[in-house]
Amino acid sequence: MNAELDLQTIRDRLMESATNAGCNAVGVCNQEGLEGGPPSTDLTRQLEGARSAIVVSYPVDEEKLELYMGKIDHTPYQEDYIRTNNIIQGLMAEMTNQLRKFGYEAEVVFAGNTPADGTRADVMPQNERQRKAAELNPAKASDIMLGSIPLISQRMLAAASGVGFFGMSGNILTESHGAAVSLGAVITTADLPPTPVLPPEANYCDECNWCGNVCPTSFMSRTDFTTVKMGEHGHHKYSTRGHHMRCASHMAGLTGLSENGKFGSWGPSRKQLPKDDDQLLPTIMGLAGDVMKRPQVPGGFYDAQKGTKMNIMCSACNLVCHPEKKVRAKRMKMWMQGGVSIQREDGTVETMPLEDARTYLDAMPPEKRALYEDIEGTGD
Repeated sequence: MNAELDLQTIRDRLMESATNAGCNAVGVCNQEGLEGGPPSTDLTRQLEGARSAIVVSYPVDEEKLELYMGKIDHTPYQEDYIRTNNIIQGLMAEMTNQLRKFGYEAEVVFAGNTPADGTRADVMPQNERQRKAAELNPAKASDIMLGSIPLISQRMLAAASGVGFFGMSGNILTESHGAAVSLGAVITTADLPPTPVLPPEANYCDECNWCGNVCPTSFMSRTDFTTVKMGEHGHHKYSTRGHHMRCASHMAGLTGLSENGKFGSWGPSRKQLPKDDDQLLPTIMGLAGDVMKRPQVPGGFYDAQKGTKMNIMCSACNLVCHPEKKVRAKRMKMWMQGGVSIQREDGTVETMPLEDARTYLDAMPPEKRALYEDIEGTGD
C-alpha cells in the first residue's frame, strides 16, 4: 500500500470503500470539530494522539423492521440487527488495518463502550479539555453510578461528522433511512480532513414526538431538551433523557408492558417500574431475578464486553423514525396496536391482543405467573 498518499486521498478512499460496502452515510470529524462537546468527544480518551474519526451508518432491513414493529415476528429483525452490526465491525476492522498500513495508529470505537460493559478506562475527566467539557455538559449522578457514560460517543461523532443529526429520541437520524441504522466509528492519529456537518435545514425532525409515544416508559422528556455545541455548531438538540435503567429494562426484556397498560415492547413481563428513580435499582434486581427463572428466549447474541446473553426487545424510539412522515405514522400504529407479548414454554416470545394475553396469564400456575406480573399474596 502506497504510504505516500496524502491524507485527503486516504480519507476519500476509505469513505468510498464504506459506501461501496452498503453504508448509507459516511463522514469524518476531528478534534477541532468536536470541541465543546461532552468528555466522550475527546478522541484521546481511547487513543493517545488521536486526531480524527471516520464514522459510518449502515441501514437495517426495513421489511424485517416492520415485522418487528408490527409485533408479527421478533426473530427476523433481531437476526438482521446482529448481521448488520457484524458487517459494521468488519468494515471498521478493515479501515483500522488500512490506516495502520499507512503508518497511523487506529482503533475501532465499539458501541456501548461504558464501564458497565467492561471498559477498564476511567471515563471521568482526565485533562483540562475534558474537565471543561464536563462543566459544559454535566453528567447525571445516575449515569455515573450505573457506568452508562461512554468512553467515546458514536452518536456525538456521527453528528459532528455530518453522518446524521439528533432526533428528539437522542438517536442519530440519517437523511435517507432515518434512525433505522447501525453506527460504526474508527479513531486515528491521522489528521483526516473533516466532512461538513449537516445544516439545520437538513434535519427533517419536526418534533412530532412519536418516538416518545412508542416508548413504553418515561425515558424521554416532553418538556426539557439537551443541546450540545460541538465546534461551530450548536444545533445538536434532543429530548433530555431520564434514568437509563428505564430504557434498559425494556431493551433487555426485563419488563414489557407500557406505563399506560395499553401496549408493550417485546418483553413478556407486565411488572411496572416505580415512579421514583431511587427505587429503580431494587426493582430492576427483582426483574432480573425473574428473567433468570424464565425459559431462555431463543437466538440473541453475547455481548463481547460483558459476556452476557442479550436479546433486542425494544428499540421502538429509533425504529419508528423515518424521513417520510407517513412511514413514521404507519410504524407507530403497528407498534402500539400490535398487541402485548407473552412467553411460551420453549422461551419463544409472541404477541396477542390484551384480552387474549390476560387469559393466557390467568391460566398459568401462580408461581410461574409471578415471574411475569405481580400477584397478591405471593410476596411480589
